[in-house]
Amino acid sequence: MSHRKPKARLVSRRTVMVCTSGGLIATALGVVVDSGGGPGAGRTETQDESGAGPPAETTPEPGQAWMPDATRKPLAVNFTPGGIREKRGLVLHVQEGENSLHDRFSDPAVECSSHFWVSQSGEIEQYVSAHDRAWAQSAGNPSWLSVETSGFAHRPLTAQQVHSVARIYAWGMAQHGWPLELASTPLGRGFGIHSMGGRDWGGHSCPGPLRSAQTGEILGAVRGMNPR
Repeated sequence: MSHRKPKARLVSRRTVMVCTSGGLIATALGVVVDSGGGPGAGRTETQDESGAGPPAETTPEPGQAWMPDATRKPLAVNFTPGGIREKRGLVLHVQEGENSLHDRFSDPAVECSSHFWVSQSGEIEQYVSAHDRAWAQSAGNPSWLSVETSGFAHRPLTAQQVHSVARIYAWGMAQHGWPLELASTPLGRGFGIHSMGGRDWGGHSCPGPLRSAQTGEILGAVRGMNPR
């Protein structure tokens, strides 16, 4: 599941749930800063988990911010406006649960989010603009978009989920230049998995062996949508 992002100045330390191949575990990895705004103001990051980096971009990047085929459910908290520095590709996550994540990601105490969520029936929801930074994979957040998939690591993606994740990826290829290839490290480009980031991405096995093994199937479906 999505990994929360720490903040730079101490207000409180939270415990959230993150994914492992065996289920949800509790973690308390960061501290938070209250932006001081009212509803909709959100919380903002001041640095990456891996260390201070360049300021977040304020100029929107080219390409669509919102996927037309997704149900648009923008968050008011738990993301960094304009915080994407580059779009290297899409990272696959497993929810370790069911049902829409919009309410969970709308809770300021949770401090995690993803760009997309895909239900087991293939419904796509988008919570964060492609030009903004979701809080899904720690140090990977500034460079990668993210998709949570309903269900559990010990169960494979449904056929409908495979097709819908492929649709998201095909959209990203057209709008943001993602290559039609698998990514195996955070320095690569393409379609990756949460666990490829190792300790810097939270040290998780997410999305687990079963769903990780379906990444090639997903790209095969993308290839069918974009014959070359």
